[in-house]
Amino acid sequence: MAKSIPLIRAAVLGPMIRWLRTSGLPVHERLQLADLGYISGDEPELPVPLFFVFEFFRKLAALEGPDIAARVITENSVADLGKFGGVILGSRTPRDALLGVVAALPRYSTHELISLRPIRGGLCVQAGWSMVLDGETMHLTQQFTASVIQRLYAATERGHITPRSIRIRAHPAFGIEHLRPFFGVPLAISNEATLAVDLDDDVLDAALLVGASGHEETPGEEWDFLNGGSSFSHSARLVLGPMIDEPGSSFARLARASGISARSLQRMLTLEGTSFRQLSDELRRERALRVLLANPGVISAAAADVGYAAQSSLSRAVRRWTGSSPKSLRPAAARRRRTDPT
Repeated sequence: MAKSIPLIRAAVLGPMIRWLRTSGLPVHERLQLADLGYISGDEPELPVPLFFVFEFFRKLAALEGPDIAARVITENSVADLGKFGGVILGSRTPRDALLGVVAALPRYSTHELISLRPIRGGLCVQAGWSMVLDGETMHLTQQFTASVIQRLYAATERGHITPRSIRIRAHPAFGIEHLRPFFGVPLAISNEATLAVDLDDDVLDAALLVGASGHEETPGEEWDFLNGGSSFSHSARLVLGPMIDEPGSSFARLARASGISARSLQRMLTLEGTSFRQLSDELRRERALRVLLANPGVISAAAADVGYAAQSSLSRAVRRWTGSSPKSLRPAAARRRRTDPT
């Protein structure tokens, strides 16, 4: 049984969101197809469920074609990947960038795997997942990763040079022929669950031309590990937090995000001494109190912000949480603002 919910940063959706916008397609409607309608594209470090992201890849491919995960990758895509992309942009060479990506990966995704294996005259980049995926999802995620690697490899002072070879999982219905226009290299079908891209030393050590000032090769301490809570309920809170005020913030939705049955979800939460209702109540309490302390005079706005239908509902909840009325929080909030050095 899952120890935590598989998560990835919302930045992974950045290249697709950019492509949808520039193509004049409805971003929210497309994201909503995979229960990701609460994603705005302006919060790249937001943790989102991997199972929803995989579903989004498949739904978008069904609408736009099996090459969509390669088609969305452009020269802007590295910058679209948030802090994870910043690791690449702060690197001197493709080799430095790949080493930085491997080191930063646990902060970006809980279940993605990338390794660098020495080969004669270069490196083999292997990428996959520590979970069982269907063939279509493997194909789509591997073409996405291969496209990012190819863009990185081609962005050096050596000019537009392509990888030595790419071995990728075939699409169950379309194979790999639809990808040949995107990869000007020997492209082969892999029977393995991992993507394999062979790169040459002379390009790996060439100066990158995509770097930008202000980026760092290693992530800062404020960039948390996604699995840092080491508990199922911790990851459940990360999933529920952004969607807590949505009508679809349901027990069934959390089960889908977890990739397990409702019964298994209930068992996992019970084993950790909590429940869906308790987690939801805690998150609403934290958000409501944060809003009220920041703006103590706008109880109605705070109620709407955390999903309460009426101001009276929030007032009763605040009394239950704190033993006081929302009005009594105002003096404390005022004192806090007066003494806050910032």
